[in-house]
Amino acid sequence: MGLVIGLDYRNPFISPYKEFQRWKLHPSVKPLLEGSKRIGYGARALNEGGLQSIPKLTFPGGCLVGCSPGFMNVPKIKGTHNAMKSAMLAAESIFDTISSDIKQETVGVNPVVYEERIRNSCVWKELQSVRNVRPSFSSSLGLYGGLMYTGLFYVLGRGKEPWTFTHHGKKSCLKAEASMT
Repeated sequence: MGLVIGLDYRNPFISPYKEFQRWKLHPSVKPLLEGSKRIGYGARALNEGGLQSIPKLTFPGGCLVGCSPGFMNVPKIKGTHNAMKSAMLAAESIFDTISSDIKQETVGVNPVVYEERIRNSCVWKELQSVRNVRPSFSSSLGLYGGLMYTGLFYVLGRGKEPWTFTHHGKKSCLKAEASMT
């Protein structure tokens, strides 16, 4: 069981813990939990920026892997598989960079091939297909418009629309697809 509240939620004073407790006491949920035993409790911040928010992944001496760059599939709230795959691609890129005959000009290893490998991997393909789900809820479409959009383009179209929404707070709501590839 879990509860996700966006960090951009209108009420900055909301307590996710208290809201989760209230939800568990709801008349339709409480009977499901009676007699059960809690085996764990935790909290986590979800990097839900998606494809539009992925930063430059390499720098001299390292690269961004795992959950930190935002490789989470927002509609499924899953990202462990992408985090592990990004780490595997980073390890391969670092090994190839170290074992290559090209002399490193900078201090430390800069596995620039890692960015290319991520873009050609199943991680990028998955993020590409869900790129508009979260921004559609934050755009002028609103909750119901976001639900309709997600139903049409994610569920039926599998994210093949030729446009990419930007996150709210940006000047334009639509960005050309060519700039994302």
